[in-house]
Amino acid sequence: MKRLVVGLLASLTALAAWTMPAPDTAAGVVDELPEPVADSRSQVWFCPGAAAEVDPVFTAQLVSPGIVGFSLPVGGEIIDSFENRIEAGVGDWDIGDLLLYHPGAAIVETSSSPSAASVIYRGPDQVAADGCATAAKEWYLNGAGIGEADTLTLRLFNPLLEQGRVELEVVSEFGFEPLLDFQNMSIGPRSWEDVSLNLLLGEREQLAVRVAVVEGVVIPSMHRTTGDALAVWSGESPASRWEFPLAQATGTDGTVSIWNPGEEPADVGLELVGRQGPVGRFDVTVGAGREETFNISSVTTRETGVVLTSTAAVVAAVRSDGPAGAASTVGAPRPVERWLVPAHGLIGGLDTFVFVLNSGDDPVEVVASAAGGDPGAPVVVAGHSIARLEIDGRGADITASGPVSVAWVVTGGADTGLGLGSPVEVSAP
Repeated sequence: MKRLVVGLLASLTALAAWTMPAPDTAAGVVDELPEPVADSRSQVWFCPGAAAEVDPVFTAQLVSPGIVGFSLPVGGEIIDSFENRIEAGVGDWDIGDLLLYHPGAAIVETSSSPSAASVIYRGPDQVAADGCATAAKEWYLNGAGIGEADTLTLRLFNPLLEQGRVELEVVSEFGFEPLLDFQNMSIGPRSWEDVSLNLLLGEREQLAVRVAVVEGVVIPSMHRTTGDALAVWSGESPASRWEFPLAQATGTDGTVSIWNPGEEPADVGLELVGRQGPVGRFDVTVGAGREETFNISSVTTRETGVVLTSTAAVVAAVRSDGPAGAASTVGAPRPVERWLVPAHGLIGGLDTFVFVLNSGDDPVEVVASAAGGDPGAPVVVAGHSIARLEIDGRGADITASGPVSVAWVVTGGADTGLGLGSPVEVSAP
């Protein structure tokens, strides 16, 4: 392990990767990236961070020996960076050991593939979880609301040395919100801009944002505080299917938010599933340009997953609020047979669990292990069911005999964080 300074940009490095929180249409091309921490860079992940009094712990997982690099861009410069050569397993960097309440923006690089990156935010009373993303040209963020005492902030992170520019479209229950000063925004090199939506709009029951990247690379995220709880989540692209392995955590009320950015109504089916199997199926019609919500806690108070199908491409997110804290996450647009969870089991004093959703009709056999560890005993997950996995060790590597989706939850004190696992895609022969 060593510290180093990251200098010039590498010229015209192409990146075409499956975006973790989004379906195929969100994969974009990055023309320029910071000079690699590792000599042979395979994947690059961008973590926008959160404006809160929390310390981020960045994590990256490799399934084969390689190098993990972390760098902190602030105000146009890389203020510090860290490199870790690891065997198959997890590399991590606790920024709380370096800075007090760093705003959490970072670049994570790995020298081998497949890999995954995620972050846990922790503070005196708050815990949040999120994945890091690759680049895209268009992002949709929904599932937000602004209560009387809430803060809601849209972060726009530009990780590169070139100027970034975005066009914003904000929609609430009142329709299009004409925020003229923010419809076209520039973000300086290796920096970010925070848009305080609660100060601009006041209270809103529903809020959704479309971010179109016009120049450069910009990665958005949303962070919301309600009371002492913090929720952080990423953007995605519309899809006709979404899977949420955990949409309602213990001690919270789960809500599914569905935004239809298209021009035709969408007929949406919601299948609620639990550990014992199907809980119920419900239909929702979402008008063009509108957002609708469904309250899971009105049906069940138990841990619940959701499978969403739609006649048109929609954007969906879940919010899980209650005495156990606040958490939000995006879903998986398709199930796959292998998932990585880099942040599992990394931080003492916090509990982490992995949830697996089998949306198919037939049972699947799931094998989970710590990153780089020996496989655990197989677990059979029935069709239309979820299962909670307890995995000893750092990180998690989940394989299944059929397509599944995976989420992870972290709890500490009076708050809860919720994130989507990172899928390992199988390349076409």
